Amino acid sequence: MSSDEKILQALEDLRDDVKGLQQGQKALEAGQQALRTDVQKQGERLEALHDDVTAVKSETAKIPGIEQRLDHHGKLLTGLTATMATLLEEQQAQRSDIRALHTEVHASKEELKAEILAARAEARADSMDVKATAMRHFKGHEQRIDVLEDAVDIPHPDKH
Repeated sequence: MSSDEKILQALEDLRDDVKGLQQGQKALEAGQQALRTDVQKQGERLEALHDDVTAVKSETAKIPGIEQRLDHHGKLLTGLTATMATLLEEQQAQRSDIRALHTEVHASKEELKAEILAARAEARADSMDVKATAMRHFKGHEQRIDVLEDAVDIPHPDKH
């Protein structure tokens, strides 16, 4: 091989190398563009994350106030529970009293019925005694009147 051929061969090799370098340059530029896009996306994600962290900090700052309200509500519920327990106990005591009064009223009612029946029976007996006594007096008077009418010769209005 002659020196011209060697130079031509070297130039062709150099041209191939330049083409390879140009292709590598293009690949590097595409890689850089992809990296820029990734970095931009990461920056957007970082901003979103920063916003999320800010929101979390804001919400976390509310926790002590919420804890105080929950503690206050817990105390209120405890008080309400105690009051409700007292009311239920009193209601149960009232129910027991009402049951006792109901039993007592029922017994009194039965006793009163018995007394009323006894009083009625006694009144009937007294009424019969009074009636019998009155009838005796009436018959006695009737007999006396009949005797007097017969003595004076007055006709009897019941006898025709």
